[in-house]
Amino acid sequence: MSKRPPVIFQIGWNACINCGACVAICPQEAGFISPFDTIAVDKPCDIACLICEDICPVTTITHTEVSAEASS
Repeated sequence: MSKRPPVIFQIGWNACINCGACVAICPQEAGFISPFDTIAVDKPCDIACLICEDICPVTTITHTEVSAEASS
């Protein structure tokens, strides 16, 4: 199984209902949450499992891959 590259998440704040599903399902360490009680949007996710995107009831979580240059 190949490892996915790290990602940075974006959240559509106008659509987010702050249900907490993304935080509850996230396998990252406890510190991987934003000041708005969602998954972090300001640091790369090295796991990149994307489970949070799948569970979001309003489908407002998206991601972009972190480029090799940006992560070094």
